[in-house]
Parts: sequence; structure tokens; C-alpha cells
Amino acid sequence: MTAPQELRLTQVFLPFAAAYFLSYVMRSVNAVLSGPLTEDLSLSASELGLLSSSYFLTFAAMQIPLGTLLDRHNPRNVESLLLVLAAIGCFLSAIADGFAMLWIGRALIGAGVAACLMASYKAFRLCFSAERQASIASLTLMVGSLGSLVATLPIEIMLPAIGWRGVFVLTGFLFLLSIAALMWFLPPMPAAPDHQPSDRRFWSETIAGVREVFAHPEVQRLIPYAIFTHGGFLAVQSLWIGPWFRTMHGMSGPEAATSLLIIGIAVMLAHLMMSWMGIRFARWGWSLDNIIVIGCLAMLILGCAAVLELWSSPILAWSLVFMSSAVTATGYAKVSLCFGVAMAGRATTAINFIAFVGAFIVQWGIGVLIDLLLNFGLDDRSSMRGAFAVWLACQAFAVAWILILPRWRVAGRTR
Repeated sequence: MTAPQELRLTQVFLPFAAAYFLSYVMRSVNAVLSGPLTEDLSLSASELGLLSSSYFLTFAAMQIPLGTLLDRHNPRNVESLLLVLAAIGCFLSAIADGFAMLWIGRALIGAGVAACLMASYKAFRLCFSAERQASIASLTLMVGSLGSLVATLPIEIMLPAIGWRGVFVLTGFLFLLSIAALMWFLPPMPAAPDHQPSDRRFWSETIAGVREVFAHPEVQRLIPYAIFTHGGFLAVQSLWIGPWFRTMHGMSGPEAATSLLIIGIAVMLAHLMMSWMGIRFARWGWSLDNIIVIGCLAMLILGCAAVLELWSSPILAWSLVFMSSAVTATGYAKVSLCFGVAMAGRATTAINFIAFVGAFIVQWGIGVLIDLLLNFGLDDRSSMRGAFAVWLACQAFAVAWILILPRWRVAGRTR
């Protein structure tokens, strides 16, 4: 790589990565804030899950129009405008006096950061070659993992001084700085080479694009994976792993936050390794399909070991589970490369929509299952283990779907 190329990579990568970093802080912070929020607002497990998952609900809802916006407009402009909503959501959360206002604030944050990853992927698709997409995508996820680190022990240390409201105020101002970086630091974006101006109305083009993406057999194969494996990882890492440590292992708030920090470092290193390995997998002839299946199987097997407490160290057990989730970037790269550059935004946002709907379902669903099992007379530990076991069963279904669906299609054509 020449020096000018390195500078261009830095100029394109850093502004988008900074925004994605902040979005990951807000996505993951409730794993630490769940204790203070539950105490201040007297939340049940299902209410806590619904509050936290409002981020995923609005994030997912934004993905459908977002794809067309990214394919029609400069990704810098799309992301900058949406980040204004994220800043407003942070400030609203900081002054919330009850569940409803806090829910609305978190929902606005989810809508506001909806473009952080997808806009970066669209920009990378415009600026860099196909063989570099998986590697740069993994590098972006690694930066997001840094955000999950900040959302652990550093937030726990800050809480006595600024409280959970101060966390939202500080992040709101950082979102405003991120908007400034996107507008003034990012170089001009090239237009898509196969872009054709469309005279179709926005929603007609959006719906047509969604239909085209979801009609693709490779996208259909990844839907359960996006819901239960990727979406489940988002749901557990951003909320339920904190209560798991406190309930299953009796950790205090600082101990749980320290454990989350260690796990976050492991996830970051896993994404960094996938970024380094991305191009090498292609050179070795490894298909993206094989990488996805191996990663999903690893996450499922290691997840079973963690839930059954087969490892003596819960931190090691869950670090291995979440490290295997680094296969996520490969799924996005696979979907993006199924379509031309002009469809890249709609393709990646469509699968992202499914993933965040899954995160909403799994995050809220785990809370509902915990409350349901408690009502049946199980204790806290058994209720939480049972809810996690249901999530693992859904992951097994997702792997089976990837492996079986192509056979169904071949069989269907021979009838």
C-alpha cells in the first residue's frame, strides 16, 4: 500500500469509525447501567429488557428507508443528519423522570445511530476494492468493540461522580463532535460507478429494493443467523451478560463491569484478528459460507458450555463465546457482494434490519422468559439459565437453516 492510499484509508475510516464507536457505547451501556436504572425506576426483568431493546427497535425500523437513502445520497450527509437525533435522545434521557421518557430517549438514540455502521460500509464499498471489504468491515467492528470497553468499567468508575444522567449528557456532546468530524474531516465521496438516477418515488424504490434483497437465496439463508446468532449476541452483550454475572456468580457492580471489560477486550482482539485474516481467507480459498458456519457452530458450542457452567472461569467462558461472534462482519460482506455497488446500501441495511429486529426480540424475550419462569416458581438462577437455554436452541436452528436450505432449493427444482 502506498502512502497516499494509507492517508485516504485514514481519512475515510476514522470519521465513520468514531461515530460507530459512540453508537456502540450507547448500545452496550445498559449492561452497566441496568443496576442503577432498575433501582431508580423499580423495573422488572421484562421492563428492563423492553427499555434497553427500544434502541434496537427504532434502529431496525430505520434500516429499510436507510438503504435507499444511502444509495441515493452521500453517506456522510445521511449519517450526520441522523446523529442529530442521537444527540437529542441522549439529552432527553438525561432529564427523564420516568420509564416512558427514558424509553423515548433511548429510542431516539437507536434511530440516530442507525446509519453508523451501514454508512461506513457504503463508503468503504465506494472507496475500496472488493477483496478489502471483509477486512475493513472487521476493522470497523473492532473499533466498535472499543466502544463496548468504554461502556464497562470506565462507565462504572464515572457513575459515582456524574451518575447515569451525566453519562447521557457527556455522550450527547460527543455525538455533536462526531457530526463535526464527518462534515469537515471526511474527503469527498466518489459516486457509485453503476448508479443511475431514479425517477421512482422514494418509497417505491425502497420497497422494490427490499423485495429484491430478500428474494435473493443467499440472503434468505442468513435470516435466522441474523436474528438469533448475530442479533442474540447484540442483545446479550449489550444488556443481559451484566445481570448474568451478578445473578449467576454473585458479582458486585464493579466486579461485573470489570468482567465486561475483559470480555470486551477479547471481542476487540477477535475483530482485529478477523480484519487481518480477511484477505488471507480469500487467498486460501475459504468461502464466506464456510467461515460463517464455523463461527456460528463455535458460538453455539461455547455458549452451551458457558450456560451449563462447564468452565471454571465464567469470564473465560463468555470471552470465548463472544470472540466467536467476530464472524459477523463476514455475513455483512457476503450480502454486500451479492449485489452491485448501487444496491450495496439496501443490501447491507436489509440484513442489518433483520439482525436488529432479532436483537430486540432476544433482548426483550429473555426478560419476558425470566419473569415467566419466576412466576412458575423457579429461582433467579434457574430462570436466567432457562431463558439463555432457549436462546441457544434458536442458534442451533439458525445453523441448521444455513446448512439445509440449499438442499431444499435443489430438491424443489428437480420436482
